[in-house]
Amino acid sequence: MTTNKVSETKRKQSRISEPPLTIKSFLKYLGPAFIFTAAQIGGGEFITVPLLGAYFGMSGLFLVPIIAYIKIFGQYYLVQYGVTRGKTFLQTSWDHKWLRWMFFALMGGCFLHAIMMAGLLGETSGTFNFVFPIDIKIWIIIIAIAGFIIVSTRSYNLLEKTSTVLLWVFLSLIIIVAILFWPTIDQWIVGFTPTFPGANPGLETTSGIQTLAVLFVVLGAGFGPTVSYIFYAKDKNMGMFEASSKGFDIKPEDLTEEEIKRLKGWKKVVLYQNLVSATILSIFSILIWTAAAGTLFKEGIKPRGDDLVAQMILIFTSTYGEWSGYLFMICGSLALFSSVIGPLYGFSRLWEESFERLGLYRKYKIDKKIVFRLCLVMFTLFPLVLALVFDNPMQLFSFSGIVTGPILGLVYIVPIIVLYYEMKKTAPELKPRRYWAMALAILSGILMIVLALMGF
Repeated sequence: MTTNKVSETKRKQSRISEPPLTIKSFLKYLGPAFIFTAAQIGGGEFITVPLLGAYFGMSGLFLVPIIAYIKIFGQYYLVQYGVTRGKTFLQTSWDHKWLRWMFFALMGGCFLHAIMMAGLLGETSGTFNFVFPIDIKIWIIIIAIAGFIIVSTRSYNLLEKTSTVLLWVFLSLIIIVAILFWPTIDQWIVGFTPTFPGANPGLETTSGIQTLAVLFVVLGAGFGPTVSYIFYAKDKNMGMFEASSKGFDIKPEDLTEEEIKRLKGWKKVVLYQNLVSATILSIFSILIWTAAAGTLFKEGIKPRGDDLVAQMILIFTSTYGEWSGYLFMICGSLALFSSVIGPLYGFSRLWEESFERLGLYRKYKIDKKIVFRLCLVMFTLFPLVLALVFDNPMQLFSFSGIVTGPILGLVYIVPIIVLYYEMKKTAPELKPRRYWAMALAILSGILMIVLALMGF
């Protein structure tokens, strides 16, 4: 073998690193899953799930793990697409003219989810205002500015560390308290006996279908965290994203056998990340549901409006006293805050990349970081104004959950089909092969679309 051939072989082997499949190395790549999970707990689980426990008691608890684990496969294949192709599905949607409707749907979906972020700003400010009474509107402005400052650094590492700390501080607290409200066997039987939910005034839903639609959209992988996750994986240089970051433009047919083997390993990493996330979400949701059912439902307290979290304080004060309630409020406010900064980062990155596809950087000499920060200003101001104008954050939250449902359902379905046919001829070893997982992803996408449309 000549020296040139040896160099070429080494160059190809170094384009994609070995996947972190040992426990120690895998833990270092849980950052994207932690950001995603923190965003979900603050948005879906911390607000929606306690309301279900407060209004329905233990009835309907079985829905939590079913929805959480079914939906991860839609998220899994979207991220898998990027990890095996080295580009986001947003870029692919633009490259295929027949798919450009998805490109603009993703851009528009960011604004629809920003309506939910306005609701989250309202709830977060209500929580902070309970601990440090000033004025809810002032807190809305302070929280929006704080989120903007953190995300404006455009530092993935800072986002990962912030989200991870916020996630584990709150998880530790809620697990300890939930254990104290551990249900009886009879209550567990009630919780896992299939029943259909009814209307939930706390969620501003007027029918069982609306309640189920909101729950299915916001529990587990919601629109904001879902479309943002791919950019966490990209900034983490996972799989083919590493080769792209090094300047390699690799087509599937150009991959070596070793690189294909490594990409198969990276697909497993993405799957394991999503399983970890779904497990954390399921455990947290079940525990906070049972805690709400054992306190709020038992006492007949029906939380509504921007004081939702404040009314949930009974879960803690009834056990430890007033001091624990304040601790809960502080941790709750941090959890809600994490649900704001994750999508802020992801949406700004998505729009930054959208402008690249639209040719902005070719026509004008403008730095991508400047565009990122301009997009960040837009996605900070939009929910900020909505939160200041509308007095009912839960209406914004539920409305956004329903209107983003159809887009999220398509995001779960379309990438699987595109990835399958792109890889079928060029790199068949990398095409999706877990047909049961594909079926679950497609099923969850269809259910999301149908339930969201029925929720209207």
